[in-house]
Amino acid sequence: MTSNMFKRLIWQSDRMLLDDLVFRLEHYRNNDWDGGEHFRFYKIKKLVDQYEAFFSRLPDWHPSHMLELGIFDGGSTVFWHELFQPHKLVAVDIKERTDSPYFRQYLESRGVAGKIKTIWNVNQADKDRLHHVVAEEMNGRLDMVIDDASHFYEPTKASFEVLFPLCKPGALYIIEDWAWDHWAEFSAADHPWAEKTRLTQLVTELVEAVGTSTDFISNMTVFEGFAVIERGPKRIDAKNFVLEDHIVRRPARRKSFRLAPIRRALMQPIVRLVKFLRKFRT
Repeated sequence: MTSNMFKRLIWQSDRMLLDDLVFRLEHYRNNDWDGGEHFRFYKIKKLVDQYEAFFSRLPDWHPSHMLELGIFDGGSTVFWHELFQPHKLVAVDIKERTDSPYFRQYLESRGVAGKIKTIWNVNQADKDRLHHVVAEEMNGRLDMVIDDASHFYEPTKASFEVLFPLCKPGALYIIEDWAWDHWAEFSAADHPWAEKTRLTQLVTELVEAVGTSTDFISNMTVFEGFAVIERGPKRIDAKNFVLEDHIVRRPARRKSFRLAPIRRALMQPIVRLVKFLRKFRT
């Protein structure tokens, strides 16, 4: 059960411990770090607590084929593998690098090299590449997707449009950090993301899709740290899927053209002239 794994976590000021594994918390990096072998982990306890709250509702959730977008240092990939123990977990990232020694040590010591596959230099907006990864590495099967990659609207939506249709009914698609535009540290006008489209827009569109029909998205749960979209039963062609095609919106109401105020404005000079002329007639 997933709840048992959360109970194994030990949180310290700058790290999380899971049995003999060390996850260094990047948000709390400090000068007192004593080194040692570790994963670099870009999640905080508040976020993990939200995951615990969500998956407590699904105590027997066990995805068979799982895809993670955004590897960073591999800590999150290991975290998800320990949590769900999937048959196959594939993780992709846009960076051009290789697995860290600590990550490779984990694969070898646990004997899970055949169950976990990392693929670097993959852009999450490359729909053809993602489709190929799912087809080649996972036999076209997806039970769960976790998007912790760019956090930008356009590439996140591109990934969703190719991957969500490939998910089987009941699968979960998770988008992390959708609310960054609402957090104080990102609100400065000179922030590097200031001109980026907020990811809230995609979450809003997904809510609209739920309201349109539950055949495609059967359910949606939103936490501060992530949004969970549950796949409905409708079959969709992933090659030609466009989210907008599955959203029904009432046509915008045309604003009526009110002539009376304009007529009054035009008549005012004439009315004043008539009043002025009347004074001379009397």
